Amino acid sequence: MQIELSLFSSTAADQAARLGELLRTLRGRDWITAKELKVHGFSDRELRDLVEHSEGQILSFPGSPGYKLFDEATLEEIASSGSLRNQARAMLRRWLRYQRRLHRRS
Repeated sequence: MQIELSLFSSTAADQAARLGELLRTLRGRDWITAKELKVHGFSDRELRDLVEHSEGQILSFPGSPGYKLFDEATLEEIASSGSLRNQARAMLRRWLRYQRRLHRRS
Protein backbone atom coordinates (compact mmCIF):
# COMPACT_ATOMS: atom_id res chain seq x y z
CA MET A 1 0.00 0.00 0.00
CA GLN A 2 1.38 3.40 -0.98
CA ILE A 3 0.66 6.20 1.46
CA GLU A 4 0.86 9.83 0.32
CA LEU A 5 2.74 12.27 2.48
CA SER A 6 0.41 14.06 4.86
CA LEU A 7 0.48 17.59 6.19
CA PHE A 8 -0.24 16.14 9.62
CA SER A 9 2.48 13.48 9.78
CA SER A 10 6.15 14.13 9.33
CA THR A 11 6.74 11.15 7.02
CA ALA A 12 4.85 8.58 5.00
CA ALA A 13 6.06 5.98 7.52
CA ASP A 14 4.49 8.00 10.35
CA GLN A 15 1.21 8.16 8.47
CA ALA A 16 1.29 4.42 7.77
CA ALA A 17 1.90 3.79 11.46
CA ARG A 18 -1.01 6.05 12.46
CA LEU A 19 -3.25 4.33 9.92
CA GLY A 20 -2.29 0.99 11.45
CA GLU A 21 -3.20 2.32 14.89
CA LEU A 22 -6.56 3.51 13.62
CA LEU A 23 -7.30 0.19 11.92
CA ARG A 24 -6.46 -1.70 15.14
CA THR A 25 -8.67 0.67 17.15
CA LEU A 26 -11.63 0.11 14.79
CA ARG A 27 -11.21 -3.66 14.44
CA GLY A 28 -14.05 -5.67 15.97
CA ARG A 29 -16.03 -2.58 16.95
CA ASP A 30 -19.19 -0.97 15.70
CA TRP A 31 -19.22 2.67 14.61
CA ILE A 32 -16.81 4.84 16.61
CA THR A 33 -17.30 8.60 16.72
CA ALA A 34 -14.56 11.15 16.17
CA LYS A 35 -15.07 12.21 19.78
CA GLU A 36 -14.33 8.67 20.97
CA LEU A 37 -11.29 8.45 18.70
CA LYS A 38 -9.89 11.68 20.17
CA VAL A 39 -9.33 9.69 23.36
CA HIS A 40 -6.94 7.55 21.28
CA GLY A 41 -5.10 10.67 20.10
CA PHE A 42 -6.74 11.19 16.69
CA SER A 43 -7.75 14.73 15.77
CA ASP A 44 -10.62 15.46 13.38
CA ARG A 45 -8.20 16.58 10.65
CA GLU A 46 -5.97 13.55 11.08
CA LEU A 47 -8.97 11.22 10.90
CA ARG A 48 -10.16 12.77 7.65
CA ASP A 49 -6.64 12.52 6.24
CA LEU A 50 -6.20 8.89 7.30
CA VAL A 51 -9.61 7.86 5.96
CA GLU A 52 -8.83 9.58 2.65
CA HIS A 53 -5.60 7.61 2.32
CA SER A 54 -6.87 4.27 3.70
CA GLU A 55 -7.70 3.02 0.20
CA GLY A 56 -11.28 2.29 1.23
CA GLN A 57 -10.45 0.33 4.38
CA ILE A 58 -12.37 2.76 6.59
CA LEU A 59 -16.01 3.67 6.01
CA SER A 60 -17.18 7.17 6.88
CA PHE A 61 -19.48 9.55 5.05
CA PRO A 62 -21.73 12.57 5.66
CA GLY A 63 -24.44 11.49 8.07
CA SER A 64 -22.61 8.34 9.20
CA PRO A 65 -22.46 7.59 12.92
CA GLY A 66 -18.66 7.79 12.82
CA TYR A 67 -15.93 5.49 11.51
CA LYS A 68 -16.03 1.74 10.88
CA LEU A 69 -13.89 -0.81 9.09
CA PHE A 70 -15.28 -1.36 5.60
CA ASP A 71 -14.87 -5.13 5.87
CA GLU A 72 -16.99 -5.17 9.04
CA ALA A 73 -19.79 -2.98 7.66
CA THR A 74 -23.12 -4.36 6.51
CA LEU A 75 -24.25 -3.96 2.91
CA GLU A 76 -26.87 -1.49 4.12
CA GLU A 77 -24.23 0.61 5.88
CA ILE A 78 -22.06 0.64 2.76
CA ALA A 79 -25.04 1.59 0.60
CA SER A 80 -25.61 4.60 2.87
CA SER A 81 -22.30 6.01 1.68
CA GLY A 82 -24.20 7.29 -1.36
CA SER A 83 -24.31 10.60 0.49
CA LEU A 84 -20.68 11.01 -0.62
CA ARG A 85 -21.85 10.99 -4.24
CA ASN A 86 -24.47 13.61 -3.45
CA GLN A 87 -21.85 15.74 -1.71
CA ALA A 88 -19.49 15.37 -4.68
CA ARG A 89 -22.23 16.48 -7.08
CA ALA A 90 -22.97 19.55 -4.95
CA MET A 91 -19.27 20.43 -4.81
CA LEU A 92 -18.93 20.00 -8.57
CA ARG A 93 -21.97 22.26 -9.15
CA ARG A 94 -20.37 24.92 -6.94
CA TRP A 95 -17.05 24.62 -8.83
CA LEU A 96 -18.90 24.97 -12.16
CA ARG A 97 -20.63 28.12 -10.91
CA TYR A 98 -17.21 29.56 -10.04
CA GLN A 99 -15.90 28.65 -13.48
CA ARG A 100 -18.87 30.32 -15.20
CA ARG A 101 -18.34 33.48 -13.14
CA LEU A 102 -14.63 33.42 -13.90
CA HIS A 103 -15.28 33.24 -17.64
CA ARG A 104 -17.75 36.14 -17.45
CA ARG A 105 -15.02 38.27 -15.84
CA SER A 106 -12.67 37.87 -18.81
